[in-house]
Amino acid sequence: MKAAVLRQFGADLSIEDVPLANARDREVLVRIMATGVCSSDLSTIRGKTGSELPLIPGHEAAGIVERVGAGVSRVKPGDRVVLSWAPNCGHCFYCHQSHPTLCDTYGAAAGAGALWDGTSRLGGAQPIHHYSCISSFAEQAVVPETACIPITEDVPFAVAALVGCAVTTGFGAVINDAAIKAGQSIAVLGVGGVGVNAIQAAALAGAETIIAIDINADKAAVATTYGATHFINAAAPDLIEQVQALTHGRGVDHAVECTGRPVAMSSAYAITRSAGSVVIVGIAPVGAQFAIPAIGFPGSRKRIVGSIYGGSVPEQDINTILSLYRRGRLPLDAQIGRRIPLEQVNDALAWLEAGVMARTIIEFAA
Repeated sequence: MKAAVLRQFGADLSIEDVPLANARDREVLVRIMATGVCSSDLSTIRGKTGSELPLIPGHEAAGIVERVGAGVSRVKPGDRVVLSWAPNCGHCFYCHQSHPTLCDTYGAAAGAGALWDGTSRLGGAQPIHHYSCISSFAEQAVVPETACIPITEDVPFAVAALVGCAVTTGFGAVINDAAIKAGQSIAVLGVGGVGVNAIQAAALAGAETIIAIDINADKAAVATTYGATHFINAAAPDLIEQVQALTHGRGVDHAVECTGRPVAMSSAYAITRSAGSVVIVGIAPVGAQFAIPAIGFPGSRKRIVGSIYGGSVPEQDINTILSLYRRGRLPLDAQIGRRIPLEQVNDALAWLEAGVMARTIIEFAA
């Protein structure tokens, strides 16, 4: 198959012909139809997460089931599916604690750049690492059965791909992790692929004050389009005061940080009221830390919540989001900008790094 391979951090991906092994027990071979180019991919490609090389990035995808291995019962050849980048085993400690995205089996496999048996289906005699058990910057992918979530014919593959990561991550950070209530206030730091979905979820939930915060002033119009009531430049020296002025002097009920920048994480804490919640979504570089004032933390009763995949149960939340989309409650098509072939993947990464606001989708021929 044709795939985009990362062989050196910071370098362009190379388009190569890569051998792909057949699906094994409880694995599924999926023909990728659409895959998003996500900030998480960019972080890995730039070496921020310390992944093993070589690898095939890509994790935000949808496609068609071509083959199934022994024991597969969730899907069959011909099914249209969105891929969950956190497939869970259903049997480990965290799965039993209703935290499927923290699955021990998935965590060990993803950390090793492998599938659940600790080996790769990519590269043949010269193995290539998997990325999040998906590796969708390729024409095909072998994935665990639980990565496959069936979708209906009326959901375009490009939309389904975005729901596979950015939409669910942003939506869930607000609905699940912040647990926002109608009439509350929220700040979203970072108006990117995840941030716009956090804003959209807050509007859908009935938040009264939705403050978008970003270093790029050009994103004010985008934030407003998705439901933000106010926009503040992240570099403003009076950021805290501006937020307090919009929230009765208290600060927001919830802050959702989507940039992965430690300074933004500290800002999210600073602008949140006492007994409010700070939800950290962004992926920081390995070794990075962020600071909060230790002296006031106990008395603040603030909650700092780490958010992975929006605190979702992927199959449930993805189906909820797609239901809202089909009913016209979440206009996801508008998030899609350029549609490109795999050969332009390095252009897409450059656009993402430059701050282009619309999402780029890699599409494959049927």
